[in-house]
Amino acid sequence: MTLRVPDTLTVDSAEKYAVSIRLWPGGLSFAGHIPSEKGSFFYAETAFDPVTPYPQALKDAFFEHVFFSYPYRHVYIVCVNRLYALTPAPVFAEEHEETLMSFVFSASGHKILHEPLPALEAEMVYGLPEEVYAFCCRSLIRPQFTHALTPALLRWREQNLSCFRKQLFVSVHENITDAACYDKGALTFLNSFDTGNAADLLYYILYIWKYTGMDQIEDRLLLFAPASLYGELKETLQKYVNHIVPVESPRTTAGTATTRVPPDMVFLFECES
Repeated sequence: MTLRVPDTLTVDSAEKYAVSIRLWPGGLSFAGHIPSEKGSFFYAETAFDPVTPYPQALKDAFFEHVFFSYPYRHVYIVCVNRLYALTPAPVFAEEHEETLMSFVFSASGHKILHEPLPALEAEMVYGLPEEVYAFCCRSLIRPQFTHALTPALLRWREQNLSCFRKQLFVSVHENITDAACYDKGALTFLNSFDTGNAADLLYYILYIWKYTGMDQIEDRLLLFAPASLYGELKETLQKYVNHIVPVESPRTTAGTATTRVPPDMVFLFECES
């Protein structure tokens, strides 16, 4: 596996960079920027051999690329999975987080983590495999863990506050689809599910649209999806939803392949800046 990073990223310059290591099912992404310098953003990703257990594949990637060990300004570990529970802040108790996760998921063998979302009056509770968590803590300097949905939920709320209509945000990535509905900045619906095929995805989006009582003429659907899938989804969805807005994100080219940067990585760095 090969991750390409800028030549300017060296052990001496690393202290200027904030970097993000995004752990997604089947691979990882690595991104970074110098907050004070425009145009310094970079992004790279690699898929792991599906035969190799994820913890071992992660270790192999770290040992192959020396830049993971550099002393960065900030290091974020972004967890991409469905093993999370958004809990109202008034009922969250840290000493009960493992009980909560075991009730919602079969979370044995996972490190239970949590982070506050004051703007939503909620706590994001999520799991990361113990071996992966321990390796990251050993191998990185002061890593800060976050769930991929955390920066996304906060950014989507900001966007909805400037809109006078309900908005349904749908993000399709790594065979997971996240869907969140907002009304005047209040999160009224959140769920993540396996993406499946386009027909299944269309069914779920339209079901959520109806379930949340959204207006097909006035309310907004904001959609992030791979280019080929986006076109197929929009062709059908526009028969039922008047306002479909593409969620744009930067593109990066590695070799001959062009990849769209996951929005949550962009949102995370915007929050950090």
